[in-house]
Amino acid sequence: MKAGIKVGILGAGGMGATVIKHLAQAKGVDEVIAYDIRKERIDELAAKGIKATLDLDSILRDPDVPLVFITSSNDTHKELALQALDAGKAVMSEKPIATTLEDARVMVEKAEALGAFFQIGFELRYSKLYTKIKDWIDAGLLGAVVNTHCYYISSVWEKNTWRVKKEHCGNMFAEKLSHYVDLPRWWIGSDVVDVASFSAPNTIPYYEVRDNYHTTYRFANGAVSHLTFMMGPAAHFQGDPLQNVIDQQKDDGHDLRYTVVGTKGAAATDIFGRTIRRWKYSDAATHMHCEWVDKLTWDPAEDHFYFHNTHDQTLDIVDRVRKGLPPKTPARDAYQTMRLTFATERATDLGQPVKLDEII
Repeated sequence: MKAGIKVGILGAGGMGATVIKHLAQAKGVDEVIAYDIRKERIDELAAKGIKATLDLDSILRDPDVPLVFITSSNDTHKELALQALDAGKAVMSEKPIATTLEDARVMVEKAEALGAFFQIGFELRYSKLYTKIKDWIDAGLLGAVVNTHCYYISSVWEKNTWRVKKEHCGNMFAEKLSHYVDLPRWWIGSDVVDVASFSAPNTIPYYEVRDNYHTTYRFANGAVSHLTFMMGPAAHFQGDPLQNVIDQQKDDGHDLRYTVVGTKGAAATDIFGRTIRRWKYSDAATHMHCEWVDKLTWDPAEDHFYFHNTHDQTLDIVDRVRKGLPPKTPARDAYQTMRLTFATERATDLGQPVKLDEII
């Protein structure tokens, strides 16, 4: 195995800062160097003792930097990823892959042609809340998963973020909700055949993207997955450093729950209740019997590892690159999730179901 490596961060905003913090705990990382287009941000990082540069080429040309994390706005992913892949780097990019499906396909095909490491940031596949469901499914405790429902109520984004601009964001499904269509794909293990989706008028006037959806996916094996999403009803979190984020938001309108129903049992996750539950089905004389058999909780200090586990994702990617291993989730698999997000947008635009084989 290689000795310690240098890691590049392309885009040193909020997510870039998070990854830099994670890398400080990663074994085998000798140095982190961040790239950003804002001189003031470079100066801020330098003041904290973090090496940073306005010169992207200095990172791409450095043979001691085998791995880069792309943590910039969505509209920059394609250009940065293609340059990094051409430079021989292993690449981890935040989702979505790109703001258009065509661009995403070009990026995935480039990585495949080069035989390069290319992983997309679907960190919920590392998050304990959702890996526990996968463990139960793989152990046969739920039987075949036939139905899932995600109910998600979120607070609004601020006016000055690139996420509310269609040019920079792409669309709401790709930017925010791709996680919650990726999970059912992972759990159910079947291809989606069609999607129906509807959206009410926005309640947030400055958004250039939708702020609500009611969306249903039908899988080739007959399973159905539904997502209800709304922004607006949840109170806005002001970031009080003396309060835990989940505790601050609990019971003020925020909600994020999954119900997963199988042929042998069911499971449910609840972020704000900090619970994971499982039920078991059995036969009884007069009816099918359902028994509550598992209830798991976690300490608030573990919230990050259960909710959005970017920490373990970051460390796993570093370890895989150092050992010459492939991504945990191939970029081609992530591309299939991106197809669903764009199919959803088309179905919402048309007001009628869209078949996935129409979305290439």
